[in-house]
Amino acid sequence: MLVTCFVGLSAWQVDRAQHKNDITNSADVDEVKDFNAVMNAQAPMPGILADQRVSLSGHWLPDAQVVVPGRVQDGDDGYWVVTMFAPDDAHLGEGVTAEGADEKTIAIPVVRGFTTGEDAAMSSQAKSGDVELTARIGPIEGPEPGNDLPEGQVRTVSTSQIINMFPDLLTYSGFLIPEKASGAAASIGTDGLAQVPTTTTRDEGGFDLQSAVYALEWIIFAAMALYMWFQLLRDDYFKRRLGEDSQDSENRAEYVVVKPAGSSTIDPEVMSNLTGLPAHRHGGKKPGKAGKSTRKTDTSTTGGN
Repeated sequence: MLVTCFVGLSAWQVDRAQHKNDITNSADVDEVKDFNAVMNAQAPMPGILADQRVSLSGHWLPDAQVVVPGRVQDGDDGYWVVTMFAPDDAHLGEGVTAEGADEKTIAIPVVRGFTTGEDAAMSSQAKSGDVELTARIGPIEGPEPGNDLPEGQVRTVSTSQIINMFPDLLTYSGFLIPEKASGAAASIGTDGLAQVPTTTTRDEGGFDLQSAVYALEWIIFAAMALYMWFQLLRDDYFKRRLGEDSQDSENRAEYVVVKPAGSSTIDPEVMSNLTGLPAHRHGGKKPGKAGKSTRKTDTSTTGGN
């Protein structure tokens, strides 16, 4: 029963490994949704929103910009230029409070473009004015130390790290990679920058290695349970076999009766056989005394005649 359960759990993990994207694919991330309807500032971003297409309007904050080195596009190493964008009608998450929220601007990092030149990245500036964007949401990256980088550069698109550089802003747990921009201040893939493709941040199909490892672990547990069952069965078999062998004549223990029932003394001959000592040493008669008595009797009889 236990082995069957473990094997069933293993099969379930294999199924998860093969079909891990069924739920996320059904979310229809290619449908364009209103940004403010799916994203709340200062609140965690559900993982299902990764790669979701959204539309929004707003304006750039040109002075709130960072450069991210170590990016690759079309096989070339280079830099991302990431500028903070203030969406219209942005709002905090339900029940979320932030100190000085009324005096701060809500903004989200937007990847404006890619360039292989550090100088071009550092000098690029977004324009002022209204902008309308269609973009995909990217899950925020973890912060990494960048003390060795020039001022204005960070290693990852981490909102916690960016906000430390611009304390007058409130932000989101995600960033945007634009598909298209319109308006006088579009500033996407311009000013010496190449537009960054909206790469899919969610895994697309394939085999989930983590679930596969879990499946293997359940198989190991099943094998251990089967081994323990076999050992118990084997031990029980040998116990039963030993019990039967003890009744065989070849292995039957032999007992020697040294004192018959009802007797108060031990048979000297029996004890002699056991110890190897003469019977008289165990209370029997000495053979020599009987011989001497016989010879004396014979001598006296002969002399009388």
